[in-house]
Amino acid sequence: MRKRSIDGERSRKRACYGTMVTMQATVELPDPVLRQLEMLARREGATPGDLIRRIVEDHVARSQASVQRSFNVPLPLIPASETGPIQPLTGKDVDDLLSDDHLPA
Repeated sequence: MRKRSIDGERSRKRACYGTMVTMQATVELPDPVLRQLEMLARREGATPGDLIRRIVEDHVARSQASVQRSFNVPLPLIPASETGPIQPLTGKDVDDLLSDDHLPA
C-alpha cells in the first residue's frame, strides 16, 4: 500500500510562545483515505489539515470529558443502611486478612 502525506514534511516542530504550544506533524494516510479526506474537506470548505485538527480536537475534548466524569462518583458507594456500621481497620487487621490462614485452599 502506497502512502501519501498531507504536507510532505517529515519532521516534527515545536515552538513555544508564552503559554501556547504548537506542533506541526506529518500524517501519512493510505490513498483511499486521503482522497476521502480531501473530498470531505472541499465539501466543508476547509483544508485537510483543518479537518484533521477539528477531528483531533473533538476526540480530545470527548476523552477529557469522559475522564472527568469517571471521578464524579457520589460517596459512599454502598450506603451504610445496607452494610451496617463501618469498622475501622488497622494494618494488623489487613495483614491478618491477607495471611495464609484466611486464603482458600
